[in-house]
Amino acid sequence: MGQAKNRGTLDQRVAQAQAKLAANRPEKLVCNSCGADVTQINPVSTRGLRGLEAIWVGQCDCGHTTFAASGEPKAVEAFFFALSQDTELALGRQDKDGGGHDKAGD
Repeated sequence: MGQAKNRGTLDQRVAQAQAKLAANRPEKLVCNSCGADVTQINPVSTRGLRGLEAIWVGQCDCGHTTFAASGEPKAVEAFFFALSQDTELALGRQDKDGGGHDKAGD
């Protein structure tokens, strides 16, 4: 438990975590349904989700939700597999800049 003190004060650790999260934030998401840019992107807590560094969610004007995740490849794959169990979701892959948004399975 004393290891946290070695990483700095609580305020310093919070600032470090926020900076790491901001560095992983994609510039935009591309809607997996209509292909429009989604710029209103919000972080989702990854607390307790081993292997996931960041999860982002955006709501498109067309009403669909788009997710982005980063971390260990197997953890990211498991996250999107879990989401795919909802048959109404359309999953795709994209780069941090929003490119490469082909739908999964295409």
